[in-house]
Amino acid sequence: LHDALPASQASPGVHQGFEYARSHNPTRFALERSLADLEAIAALCRAIDPACEAEAVQVKSPLLNLFSRAYLWLIEHLPALYRRLYHMPVGWPLRALVLLVLGRLVRQEIDRFRPDLIVGTHPFPAGVAAHLRNTGRLRVPVVMALTDFLPHGFWVCDGVDRYCVSSEVAREALGHMGVDRSRIAVTGVAIRPEFAEVSRLAAARPADDPRRRVLVMGGGLGLGPIVEAVSALAALPHPQLRVTVICGTNRALENQLRDRFGADPRIAVVGFSSQVAEHMAESDLLVTKPGGITCSEAMALGLPILLLSPLPGHEEENGSFLVQTGAAAITNEQRIGDEAARLLFGHPEPGRFGEAEERLARLRVERDAVAGYLEGLRGVLSQAEKISGSISDE
Repeated sequence: LHDALPASQASPGVHQGFEYARSHNPTRFALERSLADLEAIAALCRAIDPACEAEAVQVKSPLLNLFSRAYLWLIEHLPALYRRLYHMPVGWPLRALVLLVLGRLVRQEIDRFRPDLIVGTHPFPAGVAAHLRNTGRLRVPVVMALTDFLPHGFWVCDGVDRYCVSSEVAREALGHMGVDRSRIAVTGVAIRPEFAEVSRLAAARPADDPRRRVLVMGGGLGLGPIVEAVSALAALPHPQLRVTVICGTNRALENQLRDRFGADPRIAVVGFSSQVAEHMAESDLLVTKPGGITCSEAMALGLPILLLSPLPGHEEENGSFLVQTGAAAITNEQRIGDEAARLLFGHPEPGRFGEAEERLARLRVERDAVAGYLEGLRGVLSQAEKISGSISDE
């Protein structure tokens, strides 16, 4: 259960007044990320039992356009103000507004699907479900599945049966916000089951391959300063460097990169790909934005991450968490070439960054997020109340 913001672009370059110099529309990124969240969790539910019917539902409302436009305007013009607002306590008026905007739509979706379990990957519609649960109008468990590495206050709701979080740090943060710690399960962020096959994926690349491979991704929609990143990498004087760029469904980006770098044998441009796990397994470094799903997939494979210019709010918090845990480094478009060279080939100044292999080793984090998430969902499902009729008639 997730919300969908109607201000997202209909197609690359076709926007409603929100285009950024970094070619990054935050709402489109949020929409792409939400789809990945939903499909990953649905796939994990089906992995528990093939007979499990899991449907990914996006709740759409034209009124959400107000939130979207305010967010986009603040991010572009007043990022410091948005950062301050993001960290302010969430009051009842905001929660009441969410209930007013989404209440009827969420009830309609629950009535239509009549689920045995509701998993929310966004606090707005999931918060409505939790409110229905808390007031006795919903009689099935509600799970909040946090897909960022640290929680926001909007996730804290009465009526939530279980929180699934990425780490003990997130668990403690929710506890400090007043959530009963017995209702918080550290499961890792939900990622697709194929990323659990680490041994098979690791065998995809020969051990004696001397080349250094960089994977550049902007999610399924190919968002972010991808052109700038690839330009900086292409300028590096390293013949053993190989760069693979996954553009997703962004045909304009794909064509632009092919026109600019088609003659460079070190650069491979890929459109939409269903083999992201294989591409990650073959790579030495991932360059991307700090989204919870993509970064968790990379960490499950032990792939170091170089993060590009996080936006204020959840991206900054994700980036900070990843840097503190040693899974990532943060850079910007101006420094990406130098930072990638230091990570992949070492630095010409002895002792400043150490040997490249040691530097990469410090960035690697091994995780089995899939197994943890499956176990967490099994625990919730085992406690689910199998009651016909999800919404009471009262």
